[in-house]
Parts: sequence; C-alpha cells; structure tokens
Amino acid sequence: MMLRQGLPLSIKHMFTINEHYHIYNRGAHKEPIFRDAGDYERFVALLYLANSEQRLDFKKIKPAEIFTVVPTTTRSTLVDIIAYCLMPNHFHIAIREKMEGGITKFIHRMITAYSMYFNKKHDHSGTIFQGNYKWKHIGNDEYLRYLIQYIHLNPFGIDEPELMKTAKQEYLDQAIEYSKRYEYSSYKDYLGIRRKERIILDL
Repeated sequence: MMLRQGLPLSIKHMFTINEHYHIYNRGAHKEPIFRDAGDYERFVALLYLANSEQRLDFKKIKPAEIFTVVPTTTRSTLVDIIAYCLMPNHFHIAIREKMEGGITKFIHRMITAYSMYFNKKHDHSGTIFQGNYKWKHIGNDEYLRYLIQYIHLNPFGIDEPELMKTAKQEYLDQAIEYSKRYEYSSYKDYLGIRRKERIILDL
C-alpha cells in the first residue's frame, strides 16, 4: 500500500485525490456516541451505506440487511476505507480520497444519518459530536502503517500512533490479544476472519 509523497494539499479543496487521511471525532463534552450494540451496528452499516454515489434511504435499511439489500457489483464508492475503530465516545477512520469531494460527501452523509438516528432513538436534541470532524494527512507509508496499528489497538487504550514506535513488545502483545476480541473495528478483517463487514474495506 504505497503513498505518493510530497504532494501539497489542494488550496481549493480540503483533500487531495489518492492521498490518505486520518478522520476522527468524539462525542460532545466527551459523552458517549454509542450507547448499545445497536448504535455500533448502525454506524458500521453507515460506513458502507454512505460510501456510495448512489443515493439511498438510510432509514428504510436495517443494519442486519445492509450487506444483502445494497448491490456490491455495480456499486461506485466515494472513498476507500482502509481501517476503522469505534469506541464508546469517539471513532477513527483511515481513508483515501478517490474523487474530488469524496471524503467530504461521505463523512457528511454518515454523520448526518447517524445523528438523526441517535437523536430519535435516545430522545436527544442537538449535536452529538464535538464540533466538526478532525482530520490529519497521512504523508508517508511508515505513518500509515503506524496509524493502522494505532486504530486497531485503540480498544486497549493506546491513544497515540507514536506509541507504536516505542512500546515494549510485551505491551503490544497484550494490546493485540485484547483488540482481537473487539467487535467494532476492522482488525478482524486484517486477521483474515471471514465476516460480512469485510466489504466495507478496500484492502
């Protein structure tokens, strides 16, 4: 998975085609954005549903049905999703811009659909996220590798990609074993475990 290095970010557009980015956000006031399994499943479903040039009525598609009712062979995606992890009060996504405005459209669709779902289900009003989503450009292969590890080991409490460079092997082994059991990330897909969520990713 190679990256082109040294490309400046577009002045006109926030993201550059074929470049990778770390997208993340947390709940407003650090409050949970996922309160139960259904919330996690809805967000995972939206990672797939929102990533399409085809307009879909999210409210009519149940998370359990998503991978069977949405066509895969003729689907044209907005972005490539490389890795993701959902935690109780925040999320991380490693993503690649495929077309001009793809990331912006994808994230807007996903956040809007999830916020509407969350507010209705939990009788909540107002924003559930801490302002606009945050992003960081991934400028080289080494950082992309560390970021993917960081995202997948986040459930163990690793909170900085740089820790991947300095952490002792014993600590990393514990993090790996713990994160293997976590359901709401793409780690199991990287391990080769067969599951329906695999089609979310571009690997």
